[in-house]
Amino acid sequence: MPTDIGEILSNTCDHTSVDVLAPVKSSEKSKNESRPPNLFFDTHNAIKDSLEEEKRDFQMVESADSTEAANGSSSLYRGYQMGRPSLVCKGGKYRIAYKGISGKEKHYLQDLYQTCIDLKWRWVMAVIFIVFFISYLLFAILWFLTALIHGDLTHIDDPNWTPCIEKLTSFTDALQFSIEMQTTVGFGVIYPHPSCIASIPLMFLQATIGFLLQTILMGFVLVKFAKSKRRRNTLLFSNNACICKEEGELVLQIRLGDMRQSHLVDTSVYGIFICDKVSKEGTRYPLFQHHLKIQAHGMDDRVFLIWPMVLSHKINEDSPFWEMKPEEILYANNYEVVVIFEGIIESTGEICQARASYTSKDIIWGRTFANMVEIDGEHGRWRANFNLFEDLVPCPIEKCSGKEMHIFKQAFKSGI
Repeated sequence: MPTDIGEILSNTCDHTSVDVLAPVKSSEKSKNESRPPNLFFDTHNAIKDSLEEEKRDFQMVESADSTEAANGSSSLYRGYQMGRPSLVCKGGKYRIAYKGISGKEKHYLQDLYQTCIDLKWRWVMAVIFIVFFISYLLFAILWFLTALIHGDLTHIDDPNWTPCIEKLTSFTDALQFSIEMQTTVGFGVIYPHPSCIASIPLMFLQATIGFLLQTILMGFVLVKFAKSKRRRNTLLFSNNACICKEEGELVLQIRLGDMRQSHLVDTSVYGIFICDKVSKEGTRYPLFQHHLKIQAHGMDDRVFLIWPMVLSHKINEDSPFWEMKPEEILYANNYEVVVIFEGIIESTGEICQARASYTSKDIIWGRTFANMVEIDGEHGRWRANFNLFEDLVPCPIEKCSGKEMHIFKQAFKSGI
């Protein structure tokens, strides 16, 4: 009798066939002819029947070709292997659109500050130019009306007349004077005469409002420029996820790295498994979320990210992958794994979040990430070689689900 669990798994899990218990099935036909009854195989024949009843149906979905996508005759999206596009892009942006929201503009205006921060840069620059121009134009009208009411425009060439705004003869002059006044460029030929009492409160009003506008708009630009989400651009997730065997268990692995020397503090990581679900009562949830526990070595969900690390999700009883066959994981294309990494930027104290998404086409079976951290003997320090960030190495692993592997291990421990 084999004494090693790996030997039993290699004899019972088929590396090439979809049916992982095919050797058991084939041996059942001749068990009365070629061998005496074997409790190990007979027990797992019974277990196999129960697994077949519990196994979920899945469908391999192919990508729509360019012709179908162009004609709109297919429900699939060009460039995706799923019947629907993934929720999260590789860069971390959400691929979700909202419709049917009544009074959407009103709600956005009630949250005007956040609305402005979320604007694209081209609209931000447009808002700044428009706001300042309206301010210049409004006060130009007020200065022009002041000169008109005071009678300056009817005494332009009168040497005995003391105007309210010196040398102001037209609305164009008033606009130029308004810009000079609000931007504190300094008065040129056109300037307010100190003997005109009406010019003093108007000067005070424009100087104060101009200062407030500059403070608010420049502060708004600074906040938008320094948004904490920009920090995620220097956080790297591996393009692919791997499934390998570690400490005798199936694990899903993802590599995470930080390009900067100023690292995040108080960091954590977790995952979300998103798939279609129908409740016992018949309620359908097309995007049902399951918690996916992800560990960083022996630190649970805490990540000390001063070098690139391999994050692992154990495929155990609490994992959504527990009963999924290899072909379901690699080809079903009916689920999505979203990995979320959070931390605090040390220099600013702001929270930063980075996200990555993995579907069936991004998962590789029987591979693990190559080591990329080594000692630099010349300089006496550790060195992380990011050229190896995406490199994978083979990892011997049986093609069976986590539940089936657990059953085989339990059977081996019980001496069957």
